[in-house]
Amino acid sequence: MNSSRDTGTTGPVKLQYWSASHDVDAPDRWPAPLEFDTVEDAVAFAMTQAPANRELAWLRTPDGAVMKPDQIRRAFELRRL
Repeated sequence: MNSSRDTGTTGPVKLQYWSASHDVDAPDRWPAPLEFDTVEDAVAFAMTQAPANRELAWLRTPDGAVMKPDQIRRAFELRRL
């Protein structure tokens, strides 16, 4: 992503898929993640893959911030401009 969104924190970006009925703030453990080096790579993967069972993508950035499906979609649309 652009430098204004770059946290500068080292560590992987984690992409996980959950069903639409699951809330990201639920106390359950997150499912096993797919790891990416950058938010941009994780966003591109999430927006170009077809997950099974109509699951939604959620991202955790290296600093622990959570990007919900609508935020991932907006980030993807912005990179295409």
